[in-house]
Amino acid sequence: MYSDKTIKRESKFIYPYLFVQKIRKTVAKKYRSDIVAKFKKELEPVTFTIFSNNCIAGYLYHDAGKQFTSPTINLSFDGECFIKFLENPKHYIDYPMKFIEYKDYHFPIAIIDDIEVHFVHYKTPEQCIEKWKTRFGRVIWDNIFIIATNVDGLYDPKLMERFDKLPYKNKIMFVSKEYPEYDWAIPTKEFMGRFQVCPMPGFANMKGQRYYETNFDIAKWIRENSNEKYINDQFKE
Repeated sequence: MYSDKTIKRESKFIYPYLFVQKIRKTVAKKYRSDIVAKFKKELEPVTFTIFSNNCIAGYLYHDAGKQFTSPTINLSFDGECFIKFLENPKHYIDYPMKFIEYKDYHFPIAIIDDIEVHFVHYKTPEQCIEKWKTRFGRVIWDNIFIIATNVDGLYDPKLMERFDKLPYKNKIMFVSKEYPEYDWAIPTKEFMGRFQVCPMPGFANMKGQRYYETNFDIAKWIRENSNEKYINDQFKE
């Protein structure tokens, strides 16, 4: 929760990082169409749900050209709230939302029972409620993929232990140090040694690749680990 002062946050990114991102984004335009086309083709035969703790899921759904089958689109959770959500997601489908305000945050923030959800890219409480319920109704419960990043408290060892115990077959977390004890931990070479990763949808190079694309093949992971009944016959052949 934003009121939790024990969470170390990236209050703002240093100027060189923002400057480099601006240049890379400009150059990336000439490469992104081919990257997105390949990603879309690879995931075209598969139907799936992604739960994420920030905007990475939205980017992936958009690039894959898929309908949003997850409520975790265009929003974010602090670490503990995300873990609680994953431990019992169905509990939060119809639970009433209570909207609150924090100084310096100018988007809807909702308390849903014992978790806080930051609707970063929404404008009104009504829109938040409608999108949350509609997309929850599309969740493919037996083909879920968890894609997390160790931000906003999710670098806490206790939370990582809880993440490890989550009963999901397919889960990964982009992290900023080595965790040999966890096979789901994906070290991000660009941010090694930091207390957390920077935004993973950022551009990692001048070739138009985002950080998650240079560190892990998400399309291959989803294809190879999807429930067979959500892969069309053409792909199976």
